[in-house]
Amino acid sequence: MRKHISFLLTSLGLLLAIGSIITVIIIDRPLVHGQPVMFVSLNDDVLVGTYYAGTQPNGVMLLEGFGSDQVTMTSLASEYAREGWHVFTFDFSGHGRSPGTLTFDNARTDRMAIQAFTALQEFKQVSGLRASQIVVIGHSLGARVALQSAAMNSERVAGLVLLGTQVNLSTNVQSEFFTGTTDADLPWVQSLGPENLPVPVVLISGDWDDILTPVNAEKLFNKLGGENSSVGRVLLILPGLVHNYEPFSPRVISEITDRSNFGALRIWTWVLGFAGLLLASIGGAQWAAAAQNIGDGKLAVGITNLRRFLWGKLWLWLGALPLAAILGGIFFFIPLGKPVFNLIYVGFIGGYGILLTTLYWRGKMPGVQGKLPFSKGDFPREWKRILTALGITAIMLLLTAAYARTGWFYVPPANLRFVWLVIFTPFTALGFWIGLYEARMLRSAGTRSGAQTALTLIGLFPFFLYTILMAAIGSLSGMIGGLQGLLILWLVLAFGNLVQAVGRRPWLTAVCMAVLLYWLILPQGVLFG
Repeated sequence: MRKHISFLLTSLGLLLAIGSIITVIIIDRPLVHGQPVMFVSLNDDVLVGTYYAGTQPNGVMLLEGFGSDQVTMTSLASEYAREGWHVFTFDFSGHGRSPGTLTFDNARTDRMAIQAFTALQEFKQVSGLRASQIVVIGHSLGARVALQSAAMNSERVAGLVLLGTQVNLSTNVQSEFFTGTTDADLPWVQSLGPENLPVPVVLISGDWDDILTPVNAEKLFNKLGGENSSVGRVLLILPGLVHNYEPFSPRVISEITDRSNFGALRIWTWVLGFAGLLLASIGGAQWAAAAQNIGDGKLAVGITNLRRFLWGKLWLWLGALPLAAILGGIFFFIPLGKPVFNLIYVGFIGGYGILLTTLYWRGKMPGVQGKLPFSKGDFPREWKRILTALGITAIMLLLTAAYARTGWFYVPPANLRFVWLVIFTPFTALGFWIGLYEARMLRSAGTRSGAQTALTLIGLFPFFLYTILMAAIGSLSGMIGGLQGLLILWLVLAFGNLVQAVGRRPWLTAVCMAVLLYWLILPQGVLFG
């Protein structure tokens, strides 16, 4: 009976995942003939973009936010392409598919403003449009860049639509902490006004936006001339809208395009698609375990005191912090463009894995008897199982890539990000490998399912802590980013259970888990030089 239920869960999960991907592909039919574009900016940065040819004498250029890529703007691109507009997107340096890096003074956006200006010239060339026929839409950093680029460009575009513009004319501790720049002190910001920006501007933000707070949105609106501007200024503060989801919001799309859209359907397909990936992984693991009915065998290490073991693992996170810092420091000084915001994963999981491996090797793990090597209880090498596990991994990589590219971010990790995937994987796999062995230890000890849940939550403890810290400092967008990371880790753990149930090789499973993690995490961030 359990086997049949697991099979139904797996089938339902695959149906939801594949169905959601197909649904969004149908929604985005206007984008099917996108033309890849590579161009060099006036400051010699190589940039990668996409052009979607239209039938109307109008165009829109879409600028991504910080740490995003051009895929993030798919929801908007699809709606404009459906109306016959020409659409142009591209990635800033250090973002998405564009090579290069950013420096840490990224809020000083002169370089990216030049990139946006060059992109406008490229758009004009490939589309045949004039600047006066093109609207520029930016989100967050992209909105900031759109504003600066328009201020420095004597050639007037048709208008600017700025979503959650990362320009704060009064103190915003969060923004200044991450950028190291006080916006009000920048000459180009000081020069803004109704006269030197003679193009229509629509400012859209949410009343829960912590990057452009409603107070700062009002200040920016007034600095640009407000309601008294002769060229047109509009400010919209939408209730219940957070910064992260402004490019996806059906309400935002309706305000911009003045028509109904597929935004709500897209969001529901995303939710159901992720649920499907989880269900397929959980159900598949249960199905494989029930079908094989194979125990874990005799283990070389056993739990003698469950309470001491679990509390010890929790407190050992403190001991792992120095190792996480050391790992992060080592990677930081590698002479490559660095995915700084992704170091938390390899630092925490890898550092924790190194610490626990050392304790097991020396027989000093709290509440445990025995020590490394974990030789007894390993399963024989069966190539059919190994190939099946690798096949399942390949399917999951393809499914998650297709899912992410429906409007979240570009997968697989491009350019240097793939190099970092290779570098990070062994260290992270060590942490996952220890976790897999400890799960076997719990099953061998005959503990209740609550102990396994506790083990999983302890393994995710620093990521919960990070999310709580973001909430404590008032960073709603940071907290949402932390929750997204936890969801990805949840998917990785569920996937790991499936691969282990099929392949029965902990090291193989751990490597597959690490690859999936960085497959999904590395595209979400900036490469810093």
